[in-house]
Amino acid sequence: MRPIGAAVRFPRPPILPAALLALALASPARATTVSVQPADTLVTVGDTFTVRIVTDAVTDLKAFELIFSFDPTRLQLVGADPGDVLTQSGNPYSAFLVPDDAAPADSAWYDAAMLVGSASGPGILDFFRFKALSIGASGIQCQAVDFRDSQNDRTLPDCVSGAAHVAGAVPARRTSWGRVLGCYR
Repeated sequence: MRPIGAAVRFPRPPILPAALLALALASPARATTVSVQPADTLVTVGDTFTVRIVTDAVTDLKAFELIFSFDPTRLQLVGADPGDVLTQSGNPYSAFLVPDDAAPADSAWYDAAMLVGSASGPGILDFFRFKALSIGASGIQCQAVDFRDSQNDRTLPDCVSGAAHVAGAVPARRTSWGRVLGCYR
């Protein structure tokens, strides 16, 4: 039994370092996101179409690498062109499509770097051009995105995939010349 008037001792809570406490109280930082736009694309067999690979706010972007996969029975990669993130400054840059090293060709791999200075976003990183081969859906799946700054520090942004839906040709009713003339009489 404890004597009357004796101090009561409670266990002391652990003291968190100031940095941990500040981290716990701070709102979460917004991560950079790279996405396919439009997220869903509807095309017809035989069409050549373009999707944009877009980033939101990014600063000091010296180089980047993009790897996306797709269904080679539905889509064929035709090419890639640099977006405004590379071209807007007017500074020289290097950008190229890395060829797929194994059959079937089922990936779009794009490497780019600013040769002078660095780039910033938001904006379009590149345009992938595809040809629709057969009816069905193909994801344009993000496999890897790697951003590098002027110090060659690596950032791995979040990535949002897209899809291409390939439809068959829509049959049209045959129209004779007489029927066309009838519309304008």
